[in-house]
Amino acid sequence: MQKDSVSVTLAVGGASWQKTLAASLMSAGMLRRVFRSGRYVEILDPKEDGTLEQIKRFPLNRVLNRVLWGVWGRLPRRWRGVSPVMVTVLMKDRAWSRWMPRCSVFHGWMGESLAGVQAAKRLGAATLVENPGRHPGDFHKAPLQECERFHIKPSERSPLLPAALIRRMLREYEICDRIVVPSNVALRSFAKYGLGNKAAVVSPGVDDALFSPRQQDEERRLFRACFAGRVELAKGAGDLLLAWKRLRLPNAELVLAGEVRPEMKGLLEAYADSSVRVTGRLAVNDLLACYRESDVFVLPSVNEGFAQVLLEAMATGLAVVASEMSGAEDCVTQRKEGFIVPARDADRLAEAMLWCYQHRDEVRAMGKAARARIESEFTLNHYNQRMISLYGQVAEARGRCSR
Repeated sequence: MQKDSVSVTLAVGGASWQKTLAASLMSAGMLRRVFRSGRYVEILDPKEDGTLEQIKRFPLNRVLNRVLWGVWGRLPRRWRGVSPVMVTVLMKDRAWSRWMPRCSVFHGWMGESLAGVQAAKRLGAATLVENPGRHPGDFHKAPLQECERFHIKPSERSPLLPAALIRRMLREYEICDRIVVPSNVALRSFAKYGLGNKAAVVSPGVDDALFSPRQQDEERRLFRACFAGRVELAKGAGDLLLAWKRLRLPNAELVLAGEVRPEMKGLLEAYADSSVRVTGRLAVNDLLACYRESDVFVLPSVNEGFAQVLLEAMATGLAVVASEMSGAEDCVTQRKEGFIVPARDADRLAEAMLWCYQHRDEVRAMGKAARARIESEFTLNHYNQRMISLYGQVAEARGRCSR
């Protein structure tokens, strides 16, 4: 099917790799409508001059959202129960579904698109639901397994997906035409639940203009390993602290850049010494500076689809040490852009970090190879073009089925 005969309606999430997707679709003459949430829940249509025009805004959704989350955030932790996320999701999905136009393809976001998928199917569109992680059955299970490994009380763990949201997601997977997943590790997870034939891998991209290497490749005495993301067990933070403490490297620093979850308090007290620096959540420019000031990026996660921070670090010219559950197998060749190590293996993780510490020149060469890999396969435009190709495939398949 020709691109100019395909029209696409987007109701995707706020993922950073999607930020130029609508613009690419407009350039290709394929964009029909955009459902967007952020400060406001709104609907936008493309104009002839290549800009988006707001045709509908839902101010009541914003007011209710702020009130619900404000009240919930002030409740004592033991009284909070389920977060207001389901109210937010239901309001947004229902509002958008009533404004669903006729189009070839509807592209929604997991958990937020059940009514949208149903409305689009009634109008004859092919439907895609994008899921950034593993199947919720695995995604939900991994944090519980980590709490058991590290003897963390269930009351201290990071919040799990609400059961009602998981039920919506499973229903979306059942009725949509294709499930967009970011990596082969995510594909295997969906295949385990009988959805391998419906899932399609579309690797994300990164803003390689923003996340770029430092201008001068200067040599530093201090060796710095950087971790970015939520500092939690599911990201492998427990194994990272164990590995780092075992190494006891002189003139070395481990930087943990991200929100520290309550479950990590005891582990940080037990294993983090003066060589571990915890920054808390960073603004984008501060995170970029953290990448540029580091020698290697480390992500031993046990529960990813495709970690965006992995692409960000590689784009800034960092070699990476990442687990096979991070999505690294899709973007890292062993010993070329970095190392892939088994998840939940602090010994292998320590071995890889020690090698990086002892081979600074080789690590810098790996960082340059990592940047080259991003430029060749993982920019925002690469993601856009992969999605556009998939739109054409599903629209053509839908056309054949309706004949």
